[in-house]
Order: sequence, then structure tokens, then C-alpha cells
Amino acid sequence: MSLSNGDSVKTNGYYSSNDNNDFVITGVSGRFPEANSIDEFASNLFNGIDMVTADDRRWPVGQYGLPTRNGKLKEVDRFDAAFFNVHPKQAHNMDPQLRLLLEVTYESICDAGINPTKLKGTKTGVFIGASGSDAQTAFSTDPQTLEGYSMTGCATSMFANRLSYFFDFKGPSFTVDTACSSSLLALDCALNALRSGACDAAIVGGVNLCFRPQTSLQFLKLQMLSPDGACRAFDSSGTGYVRSETVATVFIQKRQDAKRLYATVLHSKTNTDGWKKDGITFPSGDMQKKLLETIYDEIHLDPNQIGYVEAHGTGTRAGDPQEMNSITQVFCSKRTQPLLIGSTKSNMGHPEPASGVAALAKLLVAIQDGHLPGMINNRFSCSTTTKKKRFFLLFPL
Repeated sequence: MSLSNGDSVKTNGYYSSNDNNDFVITGVSGRFPEANSIDEFASNLFNGIDMVTADDRRWPVGQYGLPTRNGKLKEVDRFDAAFFNVHPKQAHNMDPQLRLLLEVTYESICDAGINPTKLKGTKTGVFIGASGSDAQTAFSTDPQTLEGYSMTGCATSMFANRLSYFFDFKGPSFTVDTACSSSLLALDCALNALRSGACDAAIVGGVNLCFRPQTSLQFLKLQMLSPDGACRAFDSSGTGYVRSETVATVFIQKRQDAKRLYATVLHSKTNTDGWKKDGITFPSGDMQKKLLETIYDEIHLDPNQIGYVEAHGTGTRAGDPQEMNSITQVFCSKRTQPLLIGSTKSNMGHPEPASGVAALAKLLVAIQDGHLPGMINNRFSCSTTTKKKRFFLLFPL
């Protein structure tokens, strides 16, 4: 994701610097590690607070030899079932990811200046990025206590459809699972639906809660996790990423319908790597580069005019060099000013399928404040072949 230095660009094939058909983000809400709101998230970012902690809120510290630090939401056990018209039996067998999604979606709509009841029956779409439900495994372990509610409360399809059901939305409603890109792919799906007229407004979100240490153990066995529990994005000392949690949504409308405006979404696009000799988990910098070039070409915007890139930047030795090289090749070929680069994962860890919406929330915070939060935890020695390229990584002053 990137921020442009200019206001006048062509989007989706037509000029739209102040077009009422622009798609704009009008509301946002979320729960992040050590942050129960967007305001608290912003405060943590700007004050350089490390949102990754070592405690036993999820499992005993050091269980299975896991890294002791990870990013955790403060509260996942509270829910007003009556307010959201959820039967008590269903509420007790509902994934906390879904319970929190109901809350932050309501808040996102209110943040846009709209009474959620006014959207009943409207062609509003719901697009949620999610990769699984640790709660469903926990609720289903004992066959003697199964009542069926864990299926309707924990199935990832319900993460989108329960929202449409409660708010009485009539637009497309589905959950997207493409691993770490899930919530950004959900954003792409939402924009395509908005462009085609399939919906008139959209809720886009991502969720990730980490309840099962066995899942983390699998990532550890694949040598993906940072042993010391720090994401050192684009740092040669980086040895992996830190698992983290997020539940967040944004509300997208046409500019003409908006009562407030955080940002305009210019374009989105997706591709896939296909076959790679290094294996399915190894990223392809070449395909990243081609995708970025196509996006900026289609909206007739010179990448060298981009002022800031919010990168994936997980701190892995496989991914970071590929991404940094792609960014510098696309954005730094003819620059007159340095490109600023950051990654929210250094501050809060990697919320996997919700990482895209967490990064988007950081961008919205930066736009509102007029300043860019810096990264933390870096010892800094860039591990990429970027000699003579003009870029700066952002760190707190």
C-alpha cells in the first residue's frame, strides 16, 4: 500500500481527482495488540510502544519451546449477545473473532457518521479476510457436549454472513482465505464489487486470534518465527516474524454518499506467483514487481511520485529481500526525493490474514495525524541489493 504525493491521477481508466464516483474509506474500527481502539493503536504507534508482550494470556510462557513474545488483544471474553441478537447458547459457542467482528463493524459504520439501522436492506457487501478458527477446534473436542452451535458460530463463512444477517445487508457476503494477504484480497474483492455495481457500499475486514499453541508450533518447525519475538523488518538481523492478533474493519462508500472521508482508494489488483523452484512458501519478487508496475500503469501514476510505502516487511530472510528489491525497482528508478518505507509488524507483530487491514489502519492514522509512525526493534543493516537507490526506513525520532 502506498501514499501519493499528488492529488490528480486517473483511476480505473477514468479521471477522478474529485469524482463523486470515487470509492472512499469513511469509517474504521479495530482491536489490536494492547489497543482496544484506533486511538489507542495510534498512540502506541506514535509513541514507539512495543505491542508484542510476553505473558500467559494465551498459553503458558515457553510452552513447546515457543518464543515467549507475541501480540495479543487485551480482551476477547466480553460480548453483548442481547445487543447483537445472538442466542445465549450460540454466543457461548461463537468464535471470539466473530463476536469482535460484530462490534468493530458496528463501530466502523458509526465512525462514518451513519446510524447502522439506516443501512438495513441496502446493497452493502461484506468481505472478510480470515484463515481459520482455533475456537472451533476447542469447542469440538468433546463429542458429548457438542450442540451444533460451534459450527454456526465458528465456520469462517459465518464471519461475513453473520454480519450481513445482523445488519440486514443485501450485497455480496463472503470470507476470503489467501493466508497473509487475505484482508487485502478482501479489499480487492470489495472494490471489484463496487466497480461492477454488485454493491453500493462495503465492509472490509480481517481477523486473527491465536488460541492454539500447536498452530504456532507448526510455524516454529518451519523456521518462520523469530526466536526472540521481534519482527525486524528489512534488517539483516531479522530471523523471522512474531505471531499477532487483530480484528478490524473499514467502511467504504462512494464519495457522493460520504459524510466524512479518511482516504480515497485509487486502485487494487492481484496476481499469484505460480510455480517456483524455491517452493510454494518462497515469495517471488519478480511477480511482486510486475503487479506493482501494472497497478500504477493502469491508473497513469508515476511510482516515483509516491511518498511512502507501507510494506509487508515481516522480518524473514526469505521475504524481506524479495520485497525490498521489488519496491526499489518500481518506486526508485527516477526519484528526486527519498522514498519512505515502513512496516507495522515491527510495532505489533504479524496478524497474518488480518495484516493487510492492520497496515491500512496505520495508513489512515498517519493521514489523519499528518505524520508517519516509525518502526521499532530494528538494529538496521539492510539485507538487500539496493545500492544507489534512494529510500529511508522510518524509525522514531
